[in-house]
Amino acid sequence: MSAESAVYEALMYACSQDAQMLKPAEQKLAEWEVQPGFHLTLVKLFSDQSLDANVRWMASLYFKNGVLKYWRKNAPNAIPVEEKTEIKKLLLLRFNEPVQQIAVQIAVLIGNIARYDCPQDWIELVPTLVEVVQSNDLLVQHRGLLILLHVVKVLASKRFQRDRIHFEELTTKLYDFILNLWDAFTQLFYTNIQEQATLDLCTTNLEKAIISLRILKKLTIFGVSAPHLNPKCMMFIRVVFHRLKELLDCRRQVKLIEKRQQLPNKLSEQVEKFIIKHMKFLNLFFDTHPASFVEFIPAAFEFSFNYVFHEGTNLIFEDNVITFPNFAIQCLNLIKGILSHNLIHVDREKEQIINAAKNEFFTPERLSYIFEKIIMHYFLLTSEEFELWDSDPESYVSDEGGDSWKYNLRSCTEAFYMILFQKYSPMLIVELQKFISKSQSITLTEASDMSDLLIKDSIYNATGLAVFNLFDEINFDQWFTQQLLEELKFKSHNFRIIRRRIIWLIGRWTGVSFSKSLRPDVYRACVELLHPSEDLAVRLTTSKTLKNIMDDFEFEAEQFLEFLEPVIALLFALLKEAHECDTKMTVLYVMSFIIEKMSMCIKLEVDNLIQYLPLLWEESREHDMLRCAIISTLLQIIKGLYEIPSPDPIVAFIYQIIEMSTNINEPSHVYLLDEGLELWLIVVQYSRTMNHDLLKLCDNLLPLIEQSSSNLRTCLAITQTYIFLCPDEFLPRYGKDIIKTCHYLLTDLRTEGVIVIYRLFLTVLRIAPKYSIELLRPYLVEVFKKYYEHEGFIQINQIYLQMIARVLILDQVTFSMILNELGISDAMEKIVTSWLVDMPAVARNNEKKLLALALTSLMTVSSDIIFENFSAIMANISATLNDITNEDEQTGTKVDSLILTDDNEGEIGMMMFGYGFIDTENMQNETPHYDRCRVVCLQDPTHVIVLKDYLQNQLITLKGTIGDERYQTLLSRIDIQTLKELSDFVSLGVQLPLEQDLQ
Repeated sequence: MSAESAVYEALMYACSQDAQMLKPAEQKLAEWEVQPGFHLTLVKLFSDQSLDANVRWMASLYFKNGVLKYWRKNAPNAIPVEEKTEIKKLLLLRFNEPVQQIAVQIAVLIGNIARYDCPQDWIELVPTLVEVVQSNDLLVQHRGLLILLHVVKVLASKRFQRDRIHFEELTTKLYDFILNLWDAFTQLFYTNIQEQATLDLCTTNLEKAIISLRILKKLTIFGVSAPHLNPKCMMFIRVVFHRLKELLDCRRQVKLIEKRQQLPNKLSEQVEKFIIKHMKFLNLFFDTHPASFVEFIPAAFEFSFNYVFHEGTNLIFEDNVITFPNFAIQCLNLIKGILSHNLIHVDREKEQIINAAKNEFFTPERLSYIFEKIIMHYFLLTSEEFELWDSDPESYVSDEGGDSWKYNLRSCTEAFYMILFQKYSPMLIVELQKFISKSQSITLTEASDMSDLLIKDSIYNATGLAVFNLFDEINFDQWFTQQLLEELKFKSHNFRIIRRRIIWLIGRWTGVSFSKSLRPDVYRACVELLHPSEDLAVRLTTSKTLKNIMDDFEFEAEQFLEFLEPVIALLFALLKEAHECDTKMTVLYVMSFIIEKMSMCIKLEVDNLIQYLPLLWEESREHDMLRCAIISTLLQIIKGLYEIPSPDPIVAFIYQIIEMSTNINEPSHVYLLDEGLELWLIVVQYSRTMNHDLLKLCDNLLPLIEQSSSNLRTCLAITQTYIFLCPDEFLPRYGKDIIKTCHYLLTDLRTEGVIVIYRLFLTVLRIAPKYSIELLRPYLVEVFKKYYEHEGFIQINQIYLQMIARVLILDQVTFSMILNELGISDAMEKIVTSWLVDMPAVARNNEKKLLALALTSLMTVSSDIIFENFSAIMANISATLNDITNEDEQTGTKVDSLILTDDNEGEIGMMMFGYGFIDTENMQNETPHYDRCRVVCLQDPTHVIVLKDYLQNQLITLKGTIGDERYQTLLSRIDIQTLKELSDFVSLGVQLPLEQDLQ
């Protein structure tokens, strides 16, 4: 079998749905793709129109992927130059591909090759395409245009300066040609319509006009640096406005023909696509070249206004209903873009022209007219919206958000309205007040006409969108109490429109100006509107409003307390009733937000919700974002209860969630990891005892730490929390591997990451003093050595010093052994010298006292190094004593301020925060983790040992060891001022000079 036949057979099997045939074929093709000649074979296969179309398409797909992987000269297993040359020759031989899908693939892959080889290594490509586009063969012409489009798209996307210059040169050569093509194909399409040519011919010429326009757009936007200096570009923009008018009229003709002949809407849809392409081009041109668009701003305003707002134009309206919403969106976005442009890249003269054009167009009369059209037409609910409301209320109320203004007419109109209000607020406030007065004059009854409800809804919508411009203009409290609250009481079906809009309006206004005294009335209304008998869309909107009201700095939890239980119950019923994942997420988010807000006031009764969450978890297998919301809700429940919920099945469910979301072998962990780690941390913090299942979760911890990702800090916080919970169980089982992995990561981390890891090591030394020395022993030599070399950042060196001090306080024998293992004769001298230099720079008193305690412990070591540095040691201890000692107001005695007892709750919290034991110094002290941290803090030598008493004992021991004579000699080396300061704290056993002698 020849190589070509073998590849063909493998491709044929690769098209199969049978896994037994598919997988071996894919494996074979993967092996062959790095062999010379393979990609040339693929080109020959997809170029052979006598072969099976599916196999040819598969060949083109494999070749396209091969280009992306192997075409670059420096790529591993790159395609040989000779093979690439032959491939490019074959690709330019045929342009009559009959299968559209294959033709598109070929166009894309040629574009990808052009990215690497044009213009230097494929000079003949563009000239060949230009020649092909002029062919009399309609299919060849179409395929040539399609390829040229993809080549131009790729070249236009390159951003290096050299590539931009090449593209500008290409634009200079192609512009007139493509401009004439666009005009010729468009005129030919018009002629086809007038002569009632076949549908295929009309469609073909229209498609070519569309492709020509797409090429022209790329050339104009990216290939001409200053379009206003290019007469052809300016002519093109002028023609576009005229062409749009012709196409809109043509659209109407085509729709009439299709209606009369009962034809499908295929051609009219293509015409609409062509129109939208023109409008998108205008929008993009203005965004990219605002200075070049200046002279067209008046035309853009008039054009857009005439087709979107003017009553006399019926090209996009039918019975006062927009039949071409996408066109209206583009027109509104064009006006909005011009209005909102910041004019940064426009010179002073053009800026004045733009402002003059705005002022000339947006007269008070025209603004009033536009405003009325928006209120009385665009903001009115449509029959399509009511249909969606009835059939799928969850989709209807879902927040579009993001870029919805680019494709949704209502969102687009609202965005345009807000920009208009922002720019012309004085005039529009007056207009809006007129409509608000009109709405207030309409007295509603249960039998009110639908038109009154729709107008009110529109006015309330306009008011809500403009709230930040209205807070000084409207007395919303009065409006709420005298009218809106009453209108909420109407319960007929049609009044759902008003109920939903009013509760939305209240949510909008709360953050602007709304009396706290009226909030209970809103909460009461929310309870009514959340009732299961209420319309689902109203209930969902109410839930969002409730969250907005509570997310205000004036929110008072006490006011909401009486509504808490019914609101949670009603939201829970809404959660169970909702079907869509997004809806469940939204309601869960509101519930968890309320739980978080109210946790300070009450231990929530959320048993029903807790029992429902496991079922919801099972139902959300395919919705990872909903599972994230479930985890967040559990998190808030635990925080609200200050404990892990019971019974045992719920605890097992929580552990199951943590295991799944933090297991790197679970595909869903990619989405759930952040929330899962946060839940894990809280669960350990709120657990009172260790159990087998909770400890078993730590099997997931080491792989996560090894990843050294953005979650490393949280993983280390979890590790630290476990150490606090039960060091005797956790450290023997996981400590060695975690410490080893963290040490390995140190070489690849930035300073911040290094500090986090060494702070964990410090925590281990604090919590498990005896076991920690053994656990950290293999790495302490490196810590001593790095401090000895003193090459790191000051923050890291200070942590090294704290670790050395901890080791010295815990075990002087280990300290000496490590010094010996350094293999450096002057290690002790270097470390002590650096210590004494660095210690004054330590800012925190607790850290400074730790170092002072360690230095004090060294005073009784018989070492010449200590004696030689005795004066500096005492100076540092004296400075520390001055920093940490306060005078008791009642007794006048000196007190070590770092000695903590049960009475120092505030100071304990601050210390625990400083050590990194807790996240904030205001952390709730109800948590078991807080209690455990508190115990460790109270037992720390820094907070137990009184420094001046310890110093006194060491001085007595030192004097007894070395004798009085040598002791006096050591003291004589200390400067008089330091001796005077020390004598305020300890008895030195030496006669100090009188005050006048010091002077």
